[in-house]
Amino acid sequence: MLMQMALLFGFGQAYHVGDLYVAPDGSQGVVFFVHADGGGWAVALQDEDNILPWSTTAVDVPALTNYGAPFAQAPVADTSGYANTQTIRNYLGASNNYAAGAVDFDHGWYVPAMAQLCLIYAQLPLIQAALILVGGTPLDISYDPYNTSGQNSAYWSSTEANSEYAWFMIFYDDTNLSSSYSDHTGTPMKTPKNQSNYRVRAVCSFPPRENVYDSTLTYLWNTGSIEPHFHDVPLQNTTYIVTVSNSYGCTNSASANVMVIDNNPQTFYDTVCQGSTYNNHGFTLNAQETAEVGEIVRTQTLAPAGCESEITLFLTVLPHDTVYIEQTTDQSFVWNGVVYNESGTYAQYFNNQAGCDSTVFLTLTIEGGIGPGPGPDSIFVGEGDSLILYLPNTISASHNDGLNDYFYLPEKYLSLITDFEITVYNRWGTVVYHSTDKHFRWNGAINGEIYYGVVYNYIIRFHDIIERPYYLKGSITVL
Repeated sequence: MLMQMALLFGFGQAYHVGDLYVAPDGSQGVVFFVHADGGGWAVALQDEDNILPWSTTAVDVPALTNYGAPFAQAPVADTSGYANTQTIRNYLGASNNYAAGAVDFDHGWYVPAMAQLCLIYAQLPLIQAALILVGGTPLDISYDPYNTSGQNSAYWSSTEANSEYAWFMIFYDDTNLSSSYSDHTGTPMKTPKNQSNYRVRAVCSFPPRENVYDSTLTYLWNTGSIEPHFHDVPLQNTTYIVTVSNSYGCTNSASANVMVIDNNPQTFYDTVCQGSTYNNHGFTLNAQETAEVGEIVRTQTLAPAGCESEITLFLTVLPHDTVYIEQTTDQSFVWNGVVYNESGTYAQYFNNQAGCDSTVFLTLTIEGGIGPGPGPDSIFVGEGDSLILYLPNTISASHNDGLNDYFYLPEKYLSLITDFEITVYNRWGTVVYHSTDKHFRWNGAINGEIYYGVVYNYIIRFHDIIERPYYLKGSITVL
């Protein structure tokens, strides 16, 4: 259930039952109920023009509560005429050939719920007199139990019973009828939805105070409305902004944030890096509480604006990664834009796949060797001089700076190699990359996604230009 909060401006006198209510668009009604806070409901001065069915077919509106009790106890609890009408219109679509579609919903008028019809009946003598006094049409009480006239004083509610039936109420002077119908007076009843001889009398809601405004000013809301005030029931958090202008072109603006609270139980799933502070979804955890890798479950009850709801958080604490790599080269070594000229152990810091800090330790050995490039992986096959490849064991795809972004064969070897094949495996032995192109370039991507801080093993097979076979095993770390 959503709790909506209305946007109100200005001050004014509270209404009383029987008062004339003038809606922002100028339409009028008679007040038939006032809440303790001064807001309430008013009934329109006239029926809708046509005698209408509740719906043209026997259909169950899925999002509408079914009040299927055989008698009055259940439907008289329903006061949600506005929400009911909106739900029916959303489901049945735009049309004025059924009850909820015929009312002026855009200006706040809707088909009353069953409990609202009961309140009208409870004040019927006062409301009838007030309707006549202000030039309206009284509610019809000329009930025809045998339907000889083709229409009745029965009025539709927006309360649904089931797929076939909806609730209505009869207004009539029971002194003119036989006693067999006297128990129907003001009693909720249900009938097939496609009955087309029932009336529709719209109602509207009004806020606790009547809005007061300067009619000499021009108003423009961010909703597009140019009325000084309007009725709205937002379904999500909304900011309303109104810009007011006078005849001299001077303007001023005001805004209000309306919070819509869902008070259904809610469950959130989230992650946090190990040892980090977490603050989201109404939960706050410090670094000590997230010090251990694993799952944390927290539940709490919130009551913003008096709307109580229970929320549960499943929080996964992700680890920091530490990766150790070794590198041997015959010359200076470039690692992520940094040039290393001496042997030693060095550290660099990255974000791992989960976005948490990771540390990579490089143990670098610089020594004499054959050919340029980092990290020799050598193959000696057959007699005589064999081909020796120098391949990197680390690439830094995360930087994407054009330096050391790909694993590939250096250009100088390509003319010496034939019948080439490379297969790359993850630590579980699953093939993640394969190519028979000696011009291959692999940036560590698996199905389009790169996992950083991961070590892969590879096997390379090829022949040299004099048809000697070679077999090479090695590892590559993707940073």
